[in-house]
Amino acid sequence: MEFETWWLILIPLIFSLGWMAARLERKSDVSARGQLPASYFKGVNFLLSEQPDKAIDAFLEVAAVDTNTVELHFALANLFRKKGEIDRAIRVHQFLTSREQIQPADRAKATFELGVDFLRAGILDRAEQAFHSLANSHLQADAARQLLELYELEKAWDKAIEQAHRLREFGAPVPAGDIAHFYCELATQAMADKDNARAKAELQNALLTDGQNVRASLLLGEIYYSQGAYDDALGQWRTAERQNPWYLPLVGPKMWEAYKAMGRDREGIEALTAYCAQYPSIDLLLVLAKAVEEANGEQAAFDLLREQVRLRPSLLGLDKLLEQQLRGKMDDERSKDLRLTRELISKHTQRLERYRCQSCGFQAKKFYWQCPGCANWDSIVPRRAEELDFYPVSAKKQAHS
Repeated sequence: MEFETWWLILIPLIFSLGWMAARLERKSDVSARGQLPASYFKGVNFLLSEQPDKAIDAFLEVAAVDTNTVELHFALANLFRKKGEIDRAIRVHQFLTSREQIQPADRAKATFELGVDFLRAGILDRAEQAFHSLANSHLQADAARQLLELYELEKAWDKAIEQAHRLREFGAPVPAGDIAHFYCELATQAMADKDNARAKAELQNALLTDGQNVRASLLLGEIYYSQGAYDDALGQWRTAERQNPWYLPLVGPKMWEAYKAMGRDREGIEALTAYCAQYPSIDLLLVLAKAVEEANGEQAAFDLLREQVRLRPSLLGLDKLLEQQLRGKMDDERSKDLRLTRELISKHTQRLERYRCQSCGFQAKKFYWQCPGCANWDSIVPRRAEELDFYPVSAKKQAHS
């Protein structure tokens, strides 16, 4: 990997200033203060000739001679890391951890930075080992923070819970909602293993940690739904509505199926109609349209969609309306025109039907509780990108409170 020009200016400058500062602090003669070792100049020459590995060897030789250059080597390693040259950053930090002459605080810092290097490189076992070795150092809180990030990457949710509580003991602000999500992840794993009893226990832990965690209520409803306890499932989803109604579209289809399974179709349509009016959502609207079609026929569903599109114009809604209108149509000229119109609209709606992270802008067709882009929890709003223009995030927060 080639070095950029500013490296050739910045690195020699850092070493020169650092060396002179270290020498000025010493009470030695003037001649000794103004001299730099030959290894330093060799390192600069290697940088100029774009031989970074040989340059590292030369600069490490400087550190072997004089421990006052430790901070300069931290700076060099950080530059390598920012350039994405993690292997070279690891090499510098490993050298610093092996030097017996440096101060314990500097060795702890080098160990911490080495752990960060391993974490960035995806060498998670060595990163975990480095951070654990700092348990009794002045960097234990920072190491615990990195371990929490590591365990989230590994999806080791039980260890993540342990580290989150440890961080709280250090006074670090770990949101209760994040810890509740860790319990929800454990519950999801238990549900996949068909262990509903363990899943319920984990979800109760989630609600004890954060009583407003809507995900836990949604998942409890899904467990009851899978067991055929449809009334209990609906009860949990009504709890979710009180916690944050904007997440109801995630379980809209199962809500309708639950009402239908109990023979309460009319009540289900009334509930979905009320939800659509209070918490407008294209996903809820499509569930309602399906329910109306199953209960009252295609024309009733078409009339519903047309009324809602007029009330709340959107390309997503228009696309579904045209799809409904084209069902069973003969291939005449009018139908061809409608199909062409829908094809043109569909090309635009593909980007509008994605979910969007409010923190980093990541977009995906699938809803995520934790953003894959920035790893923040609850930063993706369960509304399509087009809908966010009509219903800003602040309104959702007010609904949550």
